[in-house]
Amino acid sequence: MEGGIYLTIKDLMQLTGSDSYKSTAKSHKAIRDCLAADKRKLTIKEYCDYEGLNFSEIISYIRNTSPSRKK
Repeated sequence: MEGGIYLTIKDLMQLTGSDSYKSTAKSHKAIRDCLAADKRKLTIKEYCDYEGLNFSEIISYIRNTSPSRKK
């Protein structure tokens, strides 16, 4: 996949334990804005780098808990 695996707002809600879509969307946008002013999407790798998280652990967590990403 060119560009990486994108982190959705719902994925971010799961990671942070938030139940507010609106506030999580604001956080998602704030991170994108910090990375680049015109950035429209956020990859999981970019999020991990920004937050200082282990990419392998986060990708594993998302794949195991997100119904839309299960295969």
